[in-house]
Amino acid sequence: MITASWKQRLIRFAHTNSHHGIPTRTRWDFPKTVLGRKIVLRKTMSKNQDWLHRIKGEVKYDEPLSLHTSFRIGGPADIFISPAGIGDLRIIFQQAGETPVFILGEGTNLLVNDGGFRGIVISLKDSFKAVGGVTFSVDPAGGETALLTAGSGVKLSYLAKYAARHSLTGLEGLAGIPGSLGGALVMNAGAEGTEIGQLVKSLTRITRDGKTQGLKKSDLSFQYRKTAFPPGDGVIVEAELELCKGDRIAIQDTMDGYLRKRGRNQPLNRPNSGSIFKNPPGHTAGKLIEAAGLKGASVGDAAVSLKHANFIVNKGHARAGDVLKLIEHVQQVVKEKTGIVLEREIIRV
Repeated sequence: MITASWKQRLIRFAHTNSHHGIPTRTRWDFPKTVLGRKIVLRKTMSKNQDWLHRIKGEVKYDEPLSLHTSFRIGGPADIFISPAGIGDLRIIFQQAGETPVFILGEGTNLLVNDGGFRGIVISLKDSFKAVGGVTFSVDPAGGETALLTAGSGVKLSYLAKYAARHSLTGLEGLAGIPGSLGGALVMNAGAEGTEIGQLVKSLTRITRDGKTQGLKKSDLSFQYRKTAFPPGDGVIVEAELELCKGDRIAIQDTMDGYLRKRGRNQPLNRPNSGSIFKNPPGHTAGKLIEAAGLKGASVGDAAVSLKHANFIVNKGHARAGDVLKLIEHVQQVVKEKTGIVLEREIIRV
């Protein structure tokens, strides 16, 4: 029997020559099938990639994105880079040209296609994790406020705990969101009546031309589960958050209460991506789905959670195609029974 690790090596060999640091083409004809998987010649990897040797972080090829998403779903990325810092980001943007680039944080709120990503994936999971010192000031009303600086790769759960240790209130409701600060900023993540956009003072991002760009709150438009940025692409590397001074014990108690509630109501024991649909005005998506009798509905190994109907869980070997079919089924049934069209919150890559 061939082990999983050897299967992966054989699959990667179909794309690359393992004797070289940069993948080169084999003499095989494409497309072909290896261990039941169709291998397609990729235009992205046909270019000269010598610049990748200049990257100080880690570079991988044909890296399964299922290893980097909370759903445990997703095909391979042509090039997967974990940058060591801003210098690596600048190199990537200078050299990528028209090659598609996707920024990946903790891999939550994502559904990656079974075919993977034809381009470069930049993973910030292991970088930009610094949390700066706290600067206190007094607001016009006489209250004590604090400015907290954090890297975009910091987990929201860690940031909330860090703030609590310093008696800073504002992040308690976001403690259970399993994503990174950067992802939360892009999506304007929220929970328990708090959205990250309410706390932002400024952001710093590296643009596609390699420049450092500072953005004030007034430059951004925070909407429901979406943030509108000024024209141009880039990567958020840091944010300044405005918090308030509070009682540490009360802050911790509030945060613990939210975490217990999340544990009771959400399927944290199964791979999932978080909420699948946005809440329609005046309704909650989970209640609409449950009322439609869709709890437990499944396609393949993708199933509507029995614990919370706005979650789809991976029962073991779900594929992106299974999840998409289930999403469409849920949307169709809810629309037929209520007339409400559920809008997808999860991002499809």
